[in-house]
Amino acid sequence: MDSRGYYAILGVSQSANFQEIKKSYRKLAKKYHPDKNKSPLAEETIKKINQAFEILSDRRKRKQYDLEASNIYDANDSTYEEKEENLSDQMQRNSYNFAKPESTSNLGFDNLLLDTIKSRFHILIEPSLCLAFGGCETIAPKVFVVDKSKHINPKARVQSETADTLDRIVLAAQACPTKAIKIIDRYTGNQIYP
Repeated sequence: MDSRGYYAILGVSQSANFQEIKKSYRKLAKKYHPDKNKSPLAEETIKKINQAFEILSDRRKRKQYDLEASNIYDANDSTYEEKEENLSDQMQRNSYNFAKPESTSNLGFDNLLLDTIKSRFHILIEPSLCLAFGGCETIAPKVFVVDKSKHINPKARVQSETADTLDRIVLAAQACPTKAIKIIDRYTGNQIYP
């Protein structure tokens, strides 16, 4: 389990190798570097991205981090429900840094990983496959938004990973004729769909 959200911050599974972590880090660092992103949250976010990369890119630190995270489930005589509750409590305590800011004029920066901490499933839209048919938006309008006037792909985007049930999200993904929507379990790294 990802106790501080480092895997979620970088958008990688817990089974990700160094190359995947590095690639994700570079992409996020480029996108949210304060020199390129003028959002007031850019500096704080890049610190979180750097901290996550520092821990996950070092084998020793990553092993220690994973060990600490696994201790959530090691409570003596805990039932499965108690363990899930402990995990939920810890995730709530650790996700306070990702609360949405009051300002609505932050250049769309408030969507950075906000749902990732809460959602078990990571929803990706493959840019080269998205042709904006709109089936996903019709089935799960709170999850997917299609902008047909947009000139570059993907025309669809994930608005919220937690706004609907997994069954509904999978149904929406299945409605995409090009299979542009991928759903990945963040806990196991397994691809749920397609």
